[in-house]
Amino acid sequence: MKTIVCSILFMLTSVTACAQEKKDNPLFSSSKTKMINSIPFLTRQNNFVYVDKTSLKPVNNQKYKNASLFTPTGFAVVSNEKNEYAVIDESGKIVMDFSAEEINLDVINGLTFYKKDIEYEKKMPVWKWDWNIMGSGIKKEQTYHKIEIGVLESQQVLLHKDIPYLDENYDLNFISVDENHVFWNGTLYEIKKSRLNKTDGNIAELLENKRFIKGSNASFSMYQLGQKKAIHNELKGSETLSILFEQETITLKEVNKERYAPEVPKLLTDSKTNDIYLFPQYEKVFPKKIAKATASQIDFIKKTALVYSITNSPYFLLGVFNYDHNVWAYDWLYIDTEGNVTDSIATYDFKVLDQVGSLVWPDRKMILPNEYIDKKWKFGRINYYRGMDDSYLIRIEDEKQLRTMGLWNSREKIWEIKPEYYNISVLDTEKGIYNLQKEQDGLCVLFDNKNKKNIGSKAYQSINSDGLVSVKSGSGEKGRYYIDIYSGKEYKE
Repeated sequence: MKTIVCSILFMLTSVTACAQEKKDNPLFSSSKTKMINSIPFLTRQNNFVYVDKTSLKPVNNQKYKNASLFTPTGFAVVSNEKNEYAVIDESGKIVMDFSAEEINLDVINGLTFYKKDIEYEKKMPVWKWDWNIMGSGIKKEQTYHKIEIGVLESQQVLLHKDIPYLDENYDLNFISVDENHVFWNGTLYEIKKSRLNKTDGNIAELLENKRFIKGSNASFSMYQLGQKKAIHNELKGSETLSILFEQETITLKEVNKERYAPEVPKLLTDSKTNDIYLFPQYEKVFPKKIAKATASQIDFIKKTALVYSITNSPYFLLGVFNYDHNVWAYDWLYIDTEGNVTDSIATYDFKVLDQVGSLVWPDRKMILPNEYIDKKWKFGRINYYRGMDDSYLIRIEDEKQLRTMGLWNSREKIWEIKPEYYNISVLDTEKGIYNLQKEQDGLCVLFDNKNKKNIGSKAYQSINSDGLVSVKSGSGEKGRYYIDIYSGKEYKE
């Protein structure tokens, strides 16, 4: 599977100087998907033609300035010498005409979603003119985007809107709920005959197990797909959490506080029962009292600033930030639904990322214990991608302030890739394909981690998970073409 950034909290696409790690959405198998045998091939004339992957023979006589891979549903984006974009099918037939609007495609549940986007200057009414008091003139126009999003197979338009450049944007971030439903832009849709039919709207948060949260006037309700009656209603957001220990009520103020308030608060309280449900899945009730804890654990709890529900477990995560600049991390305790506090728990498939996408829990000491490190090392961000099992990308700074990355296996307690690289990027987690960059301005090479060997003999300026690479010619111009990331085979003359 191509790289999927994994966190129960949020999804993150990481882009580095040497590779673009791809974010995929779940794709259910569908009769609409097919085996694609064609791939863009760069000719000596710097045109792209589509060829058969195996024979490298052209599948037709059409040439393009740029061309993308075909989607699993059999569509690709091409451009001409006028920098106009179009969508073609595998036979080369145009299914969306050439225009100046940039086109992007994504496939979810066997449907191809498209986005057309163009930037332009729009004349504004006089009351919206930008009057510059410094004498540089009057700006009578504003930069706008014209955006269209829809379903390619049925030509159904889901959104057509002109928006100011700095205002809200719309992306192809469709999420599969199940085989027949997708979620997008706060709306739940049912798929029927390659069209989306709205089944519910005003959804503030999509949860696991086909649940979702709707909000209205600072009150929230939780629903299950296919059920009209709410699972919970009249939930109110809070940053305060109270828990009873013996005769003392411990009140935690400003729990899970963030710089910007989330659309759905991370603590939701049932107005009728006072039950508290916690981020990220709001799936179980936080205990109202502590049944068992030591004195030191109680002191820790009184300082708690972060409380998350660990999904698929009876536990909640309690975090206190350690402000020691040599540590700069959280310390942890755990409490179960019965109120029992413990210092450690079994391993769960649960990750906590901070607001910039770095791994917070499990923390470095859990992943890479002190007995396996050089005492002179300092640690930077840790990244994890779905499908990496027990492996983590860890950034290290040594005593000479040299910063490197390595791939650490927390189960085997070994470096799968030694921390000797400026950058390591994940291209395919299932097959263990990585992109290694030895030095900051160095080239990138493909690496097969399962077989512990380089792939191919070439190095590139950048390598994307879809096989698109960039190179520099002798004149310094940058060229792009496709390769097979599993064999190193290049699709160019």
